[in-house]
Amino acid sequence: MIKQNLRIDYVFDLINAFKSLDSEEESILFLQDILTAGEIKKLSLRLRIAKLLLDENTQRNICTTLHVSIATVSKVNSWLNQKGLGFKKVISKLPIKYSLPTKISKGPLEFHLPEILLASTQYSIASSQNKKAGKLIEGIKEKEFSDKLQKEVSNDIYKSHKI
Repeated sequence: MIKQNLRIDYVFDLINAFKSLDSEEESILFLQDILTAGEIKKLSLRLRIAKLLLDENTQRNICTTLHVSIATVSKVNSWLNQKGLGFKKVISKLPIKYSLPTKISKGPLEFHLPEILLASTQYSIASSQNKKAGKLIEGIKEKEFSDKLQKEVSNDIYKSHKI
C-alpha cells in the first residue's frame, strides 16, 4: 500500500509540475531537465504521429514521411483509438507553425506593400518559433553528450568494481 501511495505522490508532482509552467521558456527548461535527449525525441515524434493521424494521413504515409516503423505508428493509432483524449485536446490547442516566407514579388514598393508587410510579419513569427524550438534542440544535443559521458563513466565504474 505504501508503494501505491508513493506512486500517487510522484504522479501528483509530475502533473502539477506541467500545470505550473507559464511560458514556452519554462517548458523548454523543464523538458531539458526532466527528460533524456532520447525521450524528448520519442515524445515529440509520438505527438507528430498523432497529429498526422488526426489529420487523416495514412499510416504508411506517416512511416515514409517520419522514417518510423509501422509498429510505432500503429501503437500511437491504437492509443488514439482507445482513449486519445489527451492527444486530441493538446493537438487542438497547438499553435500554427509558420514557415519562413520564400518569395516576395519584385517591383515598386507601393505595389507590393501589403505583401511585404505580411511576409515581414510571417518572417518575424516564424523566426521566433524557430528560435524557441532551436533552443530545445540545442539543449537536446548538449543532453545527448552529457548522457553519453555519464554512461561511459558509469560503465567504467562498473567494470572497475566487477570481480
